[in-house]
Amino acid sequence: MRRDTLHTVAGLQLQVIHKFEELTALSTEWDALEQKLYLRTPFSSSTWNILWWDHHREAKMMIQDELYSFALRNAEGELVAIAPMMVSVRPGIKAFGIRVLQFFGADPNVTEIRGLICDPDYRELAVATLQNHLRSSKRKWDWIEWQGLSLSQALILSTPSAEQPQPRVVCYLTLPPTWEELKTSLSRNMKEAIRKCFNSLKRDEHHHELHVISKPEEVEAAMQTFFNLHTLRAEVGDTVEHANVFKREKSRRFLTAFTHKMAEQNRLRLFQVKINGKVVATRIGFVCDRHLYLYYSGYDVEWGKYSIMTTVVVHAVQWAIENGFEYLNLSTGRDYSKMRWQPTEYLLHNAIQISTRLRSEHLFHGYNKLRSGALSRFLTRRK
Repeated sequence: MRRDTLHTVAGLQLQVIHKFEELTALSTEWDALEQKLYLRTPFSSSTWNILWWDHHREAKMMIQDELYSFALRNAEGELVAIAPMMVSVRPGIKAFGIRVLQFFGADPNVTEIRGLICDPDYRELAVATLQNHLRSSKRKWDWIEWQGLSLSQALILSTPSAEQPQPRVVCYLTLPPTWEELKTSLSRNMKEAIRKCFNSLKRDEHHHELHVISKPEEVEAAMQTFFNLHTLRAEVGDTVEHANVFKREKSRRFLTAFTHKMAEQNRLRLFQVKINGKVVATRIGFVCDRHLYLYYSGYDVEWGKYSIMTTVVVHAVQWAIENGFEYLNLSTGRDYSKMRWQPTEYLLHNAIQISTRLRSEHLFHGYNKLRSGALSRFLTRRK
């Protein structure tokens, strides 16, 4: 480790990481740190971030990603925070390009949550330490896209002249010991919706069964089915709009690689509902200790009239309770399908911080004026 990559600020030692090998070397410590988080998600794991850099980093003429990550340790040398970050240069001409510092996860909603991975006891100190370093290195970036902050942190880091992004809402359920206890707490409308989705299948003599994928040898076929059903769901035109998040081949390759890794670690639970032996609906689940994170889904539109996705989620919730999980994360957003479960909401705040360099202020506002035009779509396209 080079001496010039180490800095001691306010009692925390900060390591600046420019080499991918230095980042991967932290994997074991990283995963131990990640286990201390209050709400566990797959996006904070070393596996997600390392694979993301392998599959999604850009190295094109119009955009290049440079590794610019940080690890912070306390006085005892314990890893207390890691910031998987990069500088995206647009266009990819280092001397003249716009330099945007951001967290790994710059993709079309494949990564739902981004930000600092940090021991809760060190969160304020870690952010302050990182901020102090970045202020002294302002020539390396024009603006920072902070994510996953507390409200107070977002207010401190935000540049007043920049329009600030909206916070991201995470919805989760605290699971009781039994399904009946949870169902009793739901609204009358939700109870009726659950009853109907099961009774409608039974009325039309459609026997369904739940299959849970967890083994590495099952991943390839299950993921191909998932991508097919996810695409079908995105193409439905007469219901709530759902984007085809995995339209790009590299996003499919990435998620397949990640689910395979999760299966190897016994952390994949891919829920499938089958009718007459055919998978008609599916949703991916990731095990994070006693937390189950429900990721993206898909279904055969021919079975939409049976509210088949509600059936999948009900089965996933029942499975989580039966297997002793404490929390079920319904992922991000406040759409109706989540809110009718009456979840607890957790806000992750974001902030735009512009460098104090004169050129940075001009570049930021000029760039944002172009964002709605064709040039912006060309500059920001990530394949």
